[in-house]
Amino acid sequence: MTAFTFFKDNWTPVIDDYLAQHLADEVDDQKISQIMAYSVMAGGKRLRPLLFLATLNALGKKIEQPEIRIACGIELIHTYSLIHDDLPAMDNDDYRRGKLTSHKKWGEAEAILAGDALLPMGIQWIAEGSQSVESVSIITKAVGPNGMVGGQYLDIDSTNNASVAGDAKFINKMEWLKTGCLIQASVQMAAVYAQASQIEQVKLIDFAKAFGRSYQIYDDLVDVVETSEEAGKATHKDKEEGKNNTLTLLGITKSRQELTDLIDQAQTDLHGLNGETLAGFLDLYQKVL
Repeated sequence: MTAFTFFKDNWTPVIDDYLAQHLADEVDDQKISQIMAYSVMAGGKRLRPLLFLATLNALGKKIEQPEIRIACGIELIHTYSLIHDDLPAMDNDDYRRGKLTSHKKWGEAEAILAGDALLPMGIQWIAEGSQSVESVSIITKAVGPNGMVGGQYLDIDSTNNASVAGDAKFINKMEWLKTGCLIQASVQMAAVYAQASQIEQVKLIDFAKAFGRSYQIYDDLVDVVETSEEAGKATHKDKEEGKNNTLTLLGITKSRQELTDLIDQAQTDLHGLNGETLAGFLDLYQKVL
């Protein structure tokens, strides 16, 4: 068993239990709590909270209840983004994580409100766990107009837009903002929280930048190499819907090479750190290479 597998298998159930218990306990209205929990507890890799905790682990920081609350706050924010991303006005998806999307299960208004509730609750949990203005600043910048939301806007604005189809600079920026920013924030918050040295912070953020950029390329490849059953969501959609991304820019072979290069860069960035667990996250990509 690898260090990553051991870490994931130990901490994923802790994250799941905390999410289930505290969504039930901290939301007064039972129905909105149920709608929020439906998407949060649908499964998923728990990638971002695990990245936060794995970074703490690499820095020798003990993981207790405050750290779990921060990690779970990140997952609430990520789930909010998925609920809204699936809406008819956005990507119009019927399935997410192998289940009906929130708006298909509960209705559009209910899904919008569930996402609206998860975002501030996630920020609240991060603030309460970290007791840090800096952590709140990092996460809100990562998901705001200069981060994830900005990237989602660029994605929508560039759909069926031939003028950006070959613009590598635009596509790199769009995909970094919509996916990479939140991944980097998960690592950066942990580095700040654990009071990492300047050298450690630089290495960790460099790793997060390479991993964050590579993750969207991986997701683009999933759309063409996996079935809907394997991915837990509709696949083979991007090209027919006129999406502009790394895959439509480079094709499968060059996208795989770009992903491989970023994996190598991320591994290099971890040299000198206790980064075995963090390096294991890169193994997720093997099924598309």
